[in-house]
Amino acid sequence: MTNNITPQNIEAEESILGGILLDPNAISRVADILPPEAFYVMAHQQIYQAALDLYHKDQPCDFMTVKTWLKDYKLFTKVGGENKLTQLLDRTVSAVNIDRYAALVVDKYQRRLLINAAREIEELGYDTVTELPSVLELSEEKLFKVTVDEKDPFQPQPIHDCLRDVFNELEEGKSPAYSTGLTDLDKLTGGLTRKDLIIIAGRASMGKTWFSIYLANHVAMTYQVPVVFFSAEMSKTQLTKRFLAIHSGIDSSRLMRNEIYQDEYDSLVKGLGILTELPIIIDDTPANTLTPSRMRSVLRRIKAEKGSIGLVVMDYIQKLGDRAAGNRAQAVGKFSGAFKDIAKEFDCPFIALAQINRGVEGQANKRPFMSDIKDSGDIEQDMDLGLLLYRDEYYNPDTQDKGIMEINVAKNRNGQTGVCQVQFNPVVGVFFNS
Repeated sequence: MTNNITPQNIEAEESILGGILLDPNAISRVADILPPEAFYVMAHQQIYQAALDLYHKDQPCDFMTVKTWLKDYKLFTKVGGENKLTQLLDRTVSAVNIDRYAALVVDKYQRRLLINAAREIEELGYDTVTELPSVLELSEEKLFKVTVDEKDPFQPQPIHDCLRDVFNELEEGKSPAYSTGLTDLDKLTGGLTRKDLIIIAGRASMGKTWFSIYLANHVAMTYQVPVVFFSAEMSKTQLTKRFLAIHSGIDSSRLMRNEIYQDEYDSLVKGLGILTELPIIIDDTPANTLTPSRMRSVLRRIKAEKGSIGLVVMDYIQKLGDRAAGNRAQAVGKFSGAFKDIAKEFDCPFIALAQINRGVEGQANKRPFMSDIKDSGDIEQDMDLGLLLYRDEYYNPDTQDKGIMEINVAKNRNGQTGVCQVQFNPVVGVFFNS
């Protein structure tokens, strides 16, 4: 093992840098796939960083500008001075193969990362103080960083870099949120925004699960992005039957009992066909073993396979953890904090369902408030968007608001609060604008 040579390709590194100095446009072909740290030689890292910085500032990165940059940052002598830059130029004929050279350099870089990860995992294996689940999660995380090769998105940035990103978003004019398909709700919330923790709360039978299924289905259908549904409440089969009810129009309670009328088979086949094509992934890991660590592990695998995570749904938060724990509010608060972190890490909205305390049943007005969320703990602080659901017909069979769900946007970190109404059919789980 001691005779092994560290993976590297110095010639490819020199060819890349020579190609950039020779052809100022060449860097545009490798800037997004080749990080400076991929270079094995420190001087090469610094020269490439100079070219990269000039490129990001829309300045030419030729021999003279790179040389000036290195001098300005007092690195010119450290990298080898004029002789080094001239040597790189002399050894390069053209930049035509720069993409291929970049792939070779990244290959060696990933091998070095893998070797380092293996050493760190070995140390973790010997660390008997740390619990095994934590060791396994840390080990998996280290390997994923190598295989996915994604840059850390949480590096500190000067505000001028942030402004560039903001300006690009404004120029593109694309919404940073997914529409819910419900006009009045979108007017209040702006939709489901990436990186947001969204809490949907209500008493039993208010339609929380149906609403989350509707949103998951709408996002998957409209945007064709992977939607991951963690169900600590229902099994995969039960949840799938609810999705199927939406697309087939068949009574969900009969689907649960496997009762299909003869004239419904065409609708069933049509619903199956639509649902088969949707990028919806269901995880029904039991609540007592479903932890934020496990959820991250699942999401990393899906992201590695699909390229991104569009939306995460968790049904429901109070099911998780030790339900016999003395301080349930604190325990649930830890989960809400972890869910907010997951939303940021995977750049997607995270919807978590929550129960409302049964105390509202004794009130004259049974519409819930934020303070009625069961074991609320830090949930109210962690959430970006809080939606409280209420159906009057559940309590008042003779109400004029039959088929109506009230959605109270009780907290909205980035927008308005208020109440809107939508039509809801609990038989097949369909929502419409009221």
